[in-house]
Amino acid sequence: MSNILKVTTPTVGYDNNSINNKQTPAQQAQDLSIKNPVEANRVGRADGRTDPNSDDGGQKGISYESNFGSFVQSLRDLPSLNEIMSKMIFGGMANVVESGIGKGTAADIQAFFQMLEMSPEKLSEFLKSQMAGANRMQGPLFDVLRQIMGEATTVELKAGVLELLKRYNDMSSNKHLLQNIKGTLEEIEARMFRNDREGLQRLAMKLKPYSLDSNAANTRLLKEEIIPYMGKYVADNRELGKLRDLVTLVAFNTARYESGSLDSVVQAFQRLMDFPTFQKHFKGMSAKDFRDMLANVDYDRAAGKNELTDKLLNIIRAGVKGEAGIENREAFVNVMRSMLVNESVYMPLMHVMLPVILDGVPMFSEMWVDPDEESGNPGSKERGIKLLIKFDMKDVGFFDMMLYYEKGKIDMLIHYPDELSKHERDIRENIRKIMSRNNLDLEYLAVEQNKVPIQVSAAFPKIFERRNSINVTI
Repeated sequence: MSNILKVTTPTVGYDNNSINNKQTPAQQAQDLSIKNPVEANRVGRADGRTDPNSDDGGQKGISYESNFGSFVQSLRDLPSLNEIMSKMIFGGMANVVESGIGKGTAADIQAFFQMLEMSPEKLSEFLKSQMAGANRMQGPLFDVLRQIMGEATTVELKAGVLELLKRYNDMSSNKHLLQNIKGTLEEIEARMFRNDREGLQRLAMKLKPYSLDSNAANTRLLKEEIIPYMGKYVADNRELGKLRDLVTLVAFNTARYESGSLDSVVQAFQRLMDFPTFQKHFKGMSAKDFRDMLANVDYDRAAGKNELTDKLLNIIRAGVKGEAGIENREAFVNVMRSMLVNESVYMPLMHVMLPVILDGVPMFSEMWVDPDEESGNPGSKERGIKLLIKFDMKDVGFFDMMLYYEKGKIDMLIHYPDELSKHERDIRENIRKIMSRNNLDLEYLAVEQNKVPIQVSAAFPKIFERRNSINVTI
């Protein structure tokens, strides 16, 4: 098989595979490099380790003290989301319901499972909606911006497009950011002395409800009155604990809230109009036209908001608070952390979760998609779509699938549960029928029993390259 699916050897130390990458005695004997050379002008490390910023040690130059290094470290350390969610879905979250959880969350659980029941036809619509919600930067505007990124020959143009996307990302999150700010202010109020608390409450009540037009007034109030008021309280009372951390969080969210104002996004667009390549694609569009277009966007939809996700988040929130029992809290915390890591700005892939009950059979699936994967053919500039799909079906087993699609042709690798070894021939035939029915040319098909699960890092090595990512730090 050609390396069209690009399943590579995982990075050493990632996905808990370091045990399998130990050197043999012969390899250790051949390794004569000095790991910690003595230098007269600096103090060497006592543990013999090399510099974390170096390219040694199989870490590909990743500094684990950086934000990106922390992201990679989190990917390695987090438990499998598939294992945790499969147990919850297969058990109907019975352990949660029986633990005395609140009526509101119990209702969310019941509604959540009702929404998961679907037929194969409904599953297709559900998948499309989840994919649409997983990518807020979709539609003709972003198709053009991706084309410009491909044509850009200067760093300045690429940086300008990324700045526009960053500000749009903040603007589409503005409603959520304002809710977070108000919620954090309430938490701060609960930790203040009464007189100071009442003063902050009076200021917080001046915040206007969310709208594109209220952004400037709310930002001004936060920066000129609310944050200085809280800063003075921290200084006067020498508050160095949780309250100070909450004030810092308000300041951070305020910076994002301000960055996502309609004016700032339009200004980023205007600056890009100075580049001929950008101007060519937006010829005839003025700043006013761009502003009017943004004013008519449904940002709840752009932020990927949907009812099923809201129900799941409510359940996870209750579990993290311990309302599902202390013994279950860690599982909910791991689910939350896994979801946050998979949605990180450093993740260059689209990630989708699909919990469903298909014709009465509970199933949990995860999908990672790279819509801009380089072709596996040597010297080719063609690009296609690469997918890694994992799904676990109750009473059936765990499946791993990798696909590469390019111009109507598809390569496919599937690992099936050991229990289905007698049905391998049927699996092959049915897959070919499905592809033929959908007018897809199946060029390569590998069907194997479950071996070691395909790691995301092995399927998508670009995770370690920090390409195609948007810097959203303030």
